[in-house]
Amino acid sequence: MFLGIDCGTQGTKVLLWDAENQHVLATSFHAHSLLNERPGKKEQHPADWLNAMRAGVRDVMEKTGIGHDEIIGMGVSGQQHGLVILDQHDAVIRPAKLWCDTESASELTHFLREYQSVYGQSLSADIGIPVPVAFTLGKLLWVKQHESAHYERIDKVMLPHDYLNYFLTGIFRTEPGDASGTGYFDTRLKTWRTSVLELIDPGLITKLPEIIASHQAQGLLRAEAAAYLGLSTGIVVSSGGGDNMMSAIGTGNIAPGQVTMSLGTSGTLSTCQPEQIDCSGFEDINTFCSSTGAWLPLISTMNVTNAINSYRQLMDIDIKDFDNYLMASKPGAEGLFSFPWLNGARLPNLPGARGEISGITMANFTKPHLIRSVVEGVTFNLCKGIEIFNARGLVFDSVSIIGGGANSRAWCGMIADITGLTVTRPAVPDAAALGAAIQAHWCYRNSTSHAETVPLSELLPEWLTSEQGETIAPDPVISEQYRQICQDYHAEVDRLKARYLNETTH
Repeated sequence: MFLGIDCGTQGTKVLLWDAENQHVLATSFHAHSLLNERPGKKEQHPADWLNAMRAGVRDVMEKTGIGHDEIIGMGVSGQQHGLVILDQHDAVIRPAKLWCDTESASELTHFLREYQSVYGQSLSADIGIPVPVAFTLGKLLWVKQHESAHYERIDKVMLPHDYLNYFLTGIFRTEPGDASGTGYFDTRLKTWRTSVLELIDPGLITKLPEIIASHQAQGLLRAEAAAYLGLSTGIVVSSGGGDNMMSAIGTGNIAPGQVTMSLGTSGTLSTCQPEQIDCSGFEDINTFCSSTGAWLPLISTMNVTNAINSYRQLMDIDIKDFDNYLMASKPGAEGLFSFPWLNGARLPNLPGARGEISGITMANFTKPHLIRSVVEGVTFNLCKGIEIFNARGLVFDSVSIIGGGANSRAWCGMIADITGLTVTRPAVPDAAALGAAIQAHWCYRNSTSHAETVPLSELLPEWLTSEQGETIAPDPVISEQYRQICQDYHAEVDRLKARYLNETTH
């Protein structure tokens, strides 16, 4: 039996995986609170992650009656890019700044210019990946600039999944997948980039974790953590990884030709590649490493389910009625466009953008049209990523939908119609937690094998690589309608982008 733990922005999901019978025995979810009292700030207390993990583990154990001695491995999936800093006594210095925190936009912009000036080429060219405000780098620069006393106390710099793994094992390590989203990791060589670190702080390299291969175990569950969770000591803890990397594993996306779309607080598109691809001229493609030993080109947006929920709650639409309202309006919402940039934007890359609604008339200013307009706005932005992948030569004929948005069949149908691709709703939608459990099995096997590395493909459940779950084909007529609507929408996006860029230069 293996535990998969997915520490996300909204909460922690724990999944109990029976690897022998290829079956999810139980899941549990516990929410996190968010610190966001000023514009751009998005932080959480790491202690909340620990409490949620403990509650979730105890829940699934109680639901199933499984004995603690039957758990032989566990894996952690964590929200990417967050900054966790510890002092020399391993105390958390301040709340974690999350991926969606945009306070560091100016600090990051200044550093990128300085890097170019000092080294003669861009940071993205050096490390093989663009560095947006979501990445860890900007958050570290922000703490150094605005909280110098906190910065001086730093002994260890971690990502959220690193922090949980450190709590579980007492061993300070990370793996390439999650590390590739920091902004100071060389995604080609899979090592820390000293040129970046020295420009920030010459001593910073000593405060970063050791890098291990993704198939290697982080370590064994230590006694204090075992007692906290109600588990046995000595359980194998996997290398873990970022939520997007674990979601790729949890949807079987470990070889070229597949794409996973996640509909959560953020929206992502990811596809596995055996080699790092050159994305020069494609700044919206984040060429991450995967947590399988390969690479995971990814395109992301902000403001997905959180933006939709803001509209829904404002209009007092219950979640159980969401699909009915969505289907009560036709494609294009009678000319109503929503640009749901409630916390800046990442596709397009406009950290300072603000949300807008255009095309309002007496006829379309209704609940169904408003809810459809925000869902379409979110989807148009995310599906732009499919076009970008295609332009880079990455082509697909289907897409797996995961995350909270996968629960809406109407939304999944809209995605099929907008992209023209067949949409699959996996049988197990908790892809990140499932991926963490499968990776735990992989690391466990490799920690007990003295032969060659066991391939991850051998451990994927059969149903993950076969046609299981619901598939939704696009409607050709509606797809044709959406072709023009999408063009009109993105023409408006281009106009707004030009306005924001003009504002930042004056």
